[in-house]
Amino acid sequence: MCDNLSAETADEWYYQLQDAISSLQEFPNRCSLAPEAPTIGRTIRQLWVGKRRKYRVLFVIEEDVVAILHVRHSHQPPLSDGSV
Repeated sequence: MCDNLSAETADEWYYQLQDAISSLQEFPNRCSLAPEAPTIGRTIRQLWVGKRRKYRVLFVIEEDVVAILHVRHSHQPPLSDGSV
């Protein structure tokens, strides 16, 4: 988090992110495919988090396990094959 944010704001962001990731336990396929998926050659999904969709949680579903790959700010460039 940025140094200019309060501890309360950081806590709120953290718990919002944690709740969003926990929500993937049910119906993770509800999330759209990430634009990186065709380039990387894996079925990578994305869950948008935060006000104004500032963060993307990138994940894969392997059998009954949801594996988080990255949490990325919306201004970060897409993943490349070497960054997964």
